[in-house]
Amino acid sequence: MKTLLRRIAAAGAAFLVITLLAPVPAGAADGVTLIVHYTDSTPRPSGEVAAQLLDGSAPSDSSAAVDAYGEVSSFTFADAADDATLGFRVGADSAFPGDLRYVQAEGGLAEVWVVDGDPRVYEEPIPVSPELATVRDDKVYVPHTALRDLLGVFHPANPIAANGYVFDGHATGSTPLLTIYYGRDYHEIAIDHDRVASNTTTSMLNTHTGLQMVFRDIDGYKTGNGTSAVYHISFGSLERMLQVGTLVHPDGYFLLKPQDAGHAVVAEADPAAVGFDPAVLGELDVFAQQQVDAGYAAMAVSVVKDGKLVKNDAWGWAQKYSTSIAPDGSVTPAALLPLDQRTPATTDTVFDLASNSKMYATNYAIQRLVSEGELDLDRTIQSFPGWEDFTDANSEYTGKWTVGGAGGIPAVYTGKHTITVRDILNHVGGLIPDPEYPNRSAAGGLWYQTDDPDDRAGIIDAISRSPLRYAPRTTFAYSDVDYMILGLLVEQITGSRLDVYLEEEFYGPLGLGDTGFRPLEAGIPAERIAATELNGNTRDGNVSFGTLDDGEPVPIREYTLRGEVHDEKAHYAMAGVAGHAGLFSTTADMATLTQLMLNGGVYDGRQYFSKETAEQFVQPFVGPGNTANTSSVGLGWRVHSFRGTQYYYFNWGASRHSYGHQGWTGTLTVIDPVHRMTVTILTTRIHAPVTNPPNGFATAGLSAADLVPFVGLVYKALNPTGVDYLHEDAVAAVAPIEAEFGAVAADVDAALPAMVSVTDVDGGEHRVPVEWDLEDFDGSNSGEQTLRGALLRPAWLLPGSEPLVAEVVVTVREAPAETTAPTIVADPSDATIKAGEDAVFTASASGSPTPSVRWQSSENGEVWTDIDGATSATLTVTAATAAQSGTQYRAVFTNAVGSIESAAATLTVIAAGGDTDADGDTGSGGALPDAGGALPDAGGALPDTGGTLPDTGGAAAIGLIGASMLLMLGGAVLLMRRRARVG
Repeated sequence: MKTLLRRIAAAGAAFLVITLLAPVPAGAADGVTLIVHYTDSTPRPSGEVAAQLLDGSAPSDSSAAVDAYGEVSSFTFADAADDATLGFRVGADSAFPGDLRYVQAEGGLAEVWVVDGDPRVYEEPIPVSPELATVRDDKVYVPHTALRDLLGVFHPANPIAANGYVFDGHATGSTPLLTIYYGRDYHEIAIDHDRVASNTTTSMLNTHTGLQMVFRDIDGYKTGNGTSAVYHISFGSLERMLQVGTLVHPDGYFLLKPQDAGHAVVAEADPAAVGFDPAVLGELDVFAQQQVDAGYAAMAVSVVKDGKLVKNDAWGWAQKYSTSIAPDGSVTPAALLPLDQRTPATTDTVFDLASNSKMYATNYAIQRLVSEGELDLDRTIQSFPGWEDFTDANSEYTGKWTVGGAGGIPAVYTGKHTITVRDILNHVGGLIPDPEYPNRSAAGGLWYQTDDPDDRAGIIDAISRSPLRYAPRTTFAYSDVDYMILGLLVEQITGSRLDVYLEEEFYGPLGLGDTGFRPLEAGIPAERIAATELNGNTRDGNVSFGTLDDGEPVPIREYTLRGEVHDEKAHYAMAGVAGHAGLFSTTADMATLTQLMLNGGVYDGRQYFSKETAEQFVQPFVGPGNTANTSSVGLGWRVHSFRGTQYYYFNWGASRHSYGHQGWTGTLTVIDPVHRMTVTILTTRIHAPVTNPPNGFATAGLSAADLVPFVGLVYKALNPTGVDYLHEDAVAAVAPIEAEFGAVAADVDAALPAMVSVTDVDGGEHRVPVEWDLEDFDGSNSGEQTLRGALLRPAWLLPGSEPLVAEVVVTVREAPAETTAPTIVADPSDATIKAGEDAVFTASASGSPTPSVRWQSSENGEVWTDIDGATSATLTVTAATAAQSGTQYRAVFTNAVGSIESAAATLTVIAAGGDTDADGDTGSGGALPDAGGALPDAGGALPDTGGTLPDTGGAAAIGLIGASMLLMLGGAVLLMRRRARVG
């Protein structure tokens, strides 16, 4: 007998149909349906798939089936919305067992395809016909000419043409390039040299060239020549270049397009598990340490790929310089600290995010309010309560912000009252990017400072009086004021201060203990926070804020900043809580915050904003001077687009669907939905001396200050270009098992492992299902039996010339001896004893196996109680008392076959001073019995002896004889009475 689909049964399948599962109609009346197709490329896959709603609710119904792809699990949620977020786990996944992934239903249906060991989620597989695919050196190759039909790639009119720039050292016009467009991305392949570059820009070709982050190897081969050549690309290189899935399956070869999916939580994983080359990823560590050695203070990087945190490291010093307090209380300018006084940077170091606050504080709050219907993006700023004075008539041209003044306002512009929330998210409202409110010399009448984060009237007034720098919606001008306004609007709509709202609605529920505003007030020790500018906001004494009316200097920080937001407007004008700056965080917390966007607004069972809103906010904005193909801004987010080379920081490796932001202190986030990856870079670019006043720091000459090398080195390490086929080498020994005599095949089958470990020729280990052959198993034959099992190999694991089989030794135990139920051999006897004496009862029984015994007692012969410790054939009642008289005792014999009780024996206890006869009379105590005062009558006279007695005292002799006879008679009577009592 052979095992049949035992693993599918173990997954809890309600039924099994060897057929294609008919798809459930969208919006079916019985609720929302999730269908999960799973394969491990074996003939009989079983993923042990489970599903739930976002809140953890179980499905109302589920079933399982099998189709040509593999196992099909279907789940129905009767009361869920048509667009509900649905979660599922693949419990049997070989790499990520139990990881919870989220997908969103559309029209009542979500259908996904997953592959064992792959954390991504796919659309329906695309078959590659055998005529197209070729196999070389255990790799599958597909011709580029087939990719248009298979994946929808786009080729220019002349797909193969001479290079138009110096390509990887090859002079212009010297080597043919194959150009492939896929989505917004494009890739150029030097088909004669097997090298590829993606989304190449002039900046990439001319900057950081020593790190070799532009050109990389591609696994392919060319057939034909010239412009009619065909380039065959390996599955692995297609995965790396186009970010699609590939599959070697029992039914052939497939390509898989990813579909949107989220990961419930960010979990740590080995970089190799999600396609990184660990050795190449190590180049980032080398680069970072080189930058620290060259003078850079602190840096930390986290990388999340497919929901897995694969890198989280820090280098350098959280504090390297510090001011000191002189004896007179004045601040002594910052100096380089000795090594033993510096604070090392760690992954727990908290950094000032600068303008990344705009995204992970204000934008997240705005996205939530939009999702909830609490904020209309097309509402004007002037229409919000408190902003009635946000008008042209209220504008004040003052300080450097006069027409023709140092601020650069060329003319009076009007239209403030028309500016909408959408306009300022797109940075086209026309507002002054940085009015320098804390600097009285620059701001003039707009000058404003406060140390009260709850006092918002003053800053709203200053913003409302600020003049326009451009006419609304005519010019893109990245502006801090835009996000100061947005943060204030969040506070007005929610009724909570921005930091409080975000803690309650985002950071707290997300479990981000190191993310928030004003970290010192939140209890984070200064030692954990990375320092920023050395001498406050003075740029090493090169900047002041002017003087007050009394001649005193306008307040400005002169001490080394640590735990206080560096940004001047956020600190002085908004007391550390502002929409444009002020958020602090760690790389680990940022891994979660960035994943929230890739997840479409859901994380760990909670929705923070809708997927539709998240997608809306990262679409390239069509506005002044750009199109959807050239824009570098969305609703707040900085974005890549088809030709969006303007946003410099996304030019090394990231797809042109990427978005994120950069911060002035030296921070950068990149969120790449094509690669399903986020990169967070937190550094302290400004924790260095000012060498080129006012804003040129000593770090300017270091590559790390540019931030992009970190990104480029991460993408450089993506290299999933291994073979598609492996060759088996050995199967691990299976631990022997034992079986009872008489066991049947099903008993042994249940004890055998469903999978065994197989090692390939390269040393890799794989868990492979096994089908055990139990036809010859004989449970009636004791001793060792060797069973063999056929390996249900995945399609990509090839057998050798002698295919491996699994073996296991089953030992059938010896047959047990013949068994019989207990039979009583001897019952216990009654016992009569004097009080204080021991009574002994003995019983015995036969049986096989030898029965055990326990003694019981009863006062009435009806209710019996076990006697503690009485488990031998002999029971001794020690020092019995009169109260125990009449107690009955019996022995109970038990073995595996049955149980039997002996007859009961009674204990009689008499008083220690005498015996008791049958009538209850007391005996003579040893005296002779009363004979009536005379000897028995002997006929009145002694017999005649024919003469006289001899003179020997005859009369005395006769008396003695008579007395002896009476004594003997009395003894006989007494003995008879005693026997009567004992019997």
